[in-house]
Amino acid sequence: MIGGKKSKESAGHNLGEDADEAKNRAASPSSFSPAQASSPEKVISTTKAKDALRVVMLAPARAHCGIGDYSRRLRDALSARPDIAALEMADTPANAYRTSGTDALRHFVADDQRFAALGAQLNASGCDLAHVQHQYFFFGGVAPHKNHARAFFDALTLPLVLTVHEIARPRAGASLLTRQALARVNRANFLHPAIRQWTVHTRADRDHLAALGVDSARIHVIGVGVPAAQTLPEPEAARRALGLEGRRVLTQFGFLSAKKGHRLALDALTRLSDDTLLLFAGEQHPDDHTDYVAGLHAQAKALGVAARVRFLGYVSDADLPTVMAATDVALAPFVESSGSASLAHLLAYTRPIVASDIAPHRELAANAPDALRLFRAGDADDLAAQIAALLDDARLRAQLQTGAQAYAARHSFAAAAAQFAAVYRLALEIRIG
Repeated sequence: MIGGKKSKESAGHNLGEDADEAKNRAASPSSFSPAQASSPEKVISTTKAKDALRVVMLAPARAHCGIGDYSRRLRDALSARPDIAALEMADTPANAYRTSGTDALRHFVADDQRFAALGAQLNASGCDLAHVQHQYFFFGGVAPHKNHARAFFDALTLPLVLTVHEIARPRAGASLLTRQALARVNRANFLHPAIRQWTVHTRADRDHLAALGVDSARIHVIGVGVPAAQTLPEPEAARRALGLEGRRVLTQFGFLSAKKGHRLALDALTRLSDDTLLLFAGEQHPDDHTDYVAGLHAQAKALGVAARVRFLGYVSDADLPTVMAATDVALAPFVESSGSASLAHLLAYTRPIVASDIAPHRELAANAPDALRLFRAGDADDLAAQIAALLDDARLRAQLQTGAQAYAARHSFAAAAAQFAAVYRLALEIRIG
């Protein structure tokens, strides 16, 4: 059984689309194609500038992690640049997140010490600066009594660039206590004086960081890089391999989590013809301990479409081209996003994409009008109508594929690496204290 590739949603996960604005701040992208190998801990290329930088990047090394995958691809692209002498990877602490609040409080001092030691480890790397991939769970969690970002930042003396993959916001109707707790943890994670430059994937996150008090001149929007796609098999061969002959295939790729809008996709499926089948190509996020996926199975059964839905689970890199080739229309009905690696993969494989009109997707569409077909977020009728229009019109599908290909060509990891290299130089110009 094919399983589902984990995405940054973390994860991404969705695509930062402010490419033109970020490009104005950064150097022009180089033309090389980023390497795909991601196993070495250190990558050093041969021809380097005299003032090339040594960078240590904190990112998760675990398998099936969207931010980890993103970081390894970015590492490879950065390491190939002449202005980066070396890029070392430092892993986030194992078992940093404690599910029990009581357990977190019992171990708070010891965990603080672990993160302080991690900061000292980066200081001892001999590098010119540190680049930290931030997600709350890498530092213990969102709750203030679980989060240890301050201990890490207090110990770190290297100039720091922070990539913010997610900003926690209070839900509508959240209590005053919850709002105060989130404000406290966000100050600790994003307003520490050790941070010299910030990067985000979307304009919305840039604006939110600025609203928290970060200097907007030091926040840079750098979209999630689009990875290089592998060669696709013939569509009919892919359908045969997956047992999908005679079906019109919709695919939603990436983590199965509530903010990705899978429930809406199931509702839309009930409005489409019986020969339309929906693939959920992904598995539950490892940090999600809810019954969300079980709820999707129950919903499909209750709606009478269980026979038209397939849960593929984790999709390996080797199997991904088969799933993409079999896909007629890809779906991104997200409820929210801070930048999606799963969407970047759909663009890499030039799938015709129907996406919700949330702010990050509107950013992307403004930058590349033919890369996405938007529907009204939360509207199953409109989602079904946009899907049907594409399924019935090969010309429209081809137009979206051409748009996706053009977007992918402009937003490679090599282009992102050029922007990060410029941010690194800015970080070294800032003097603290």
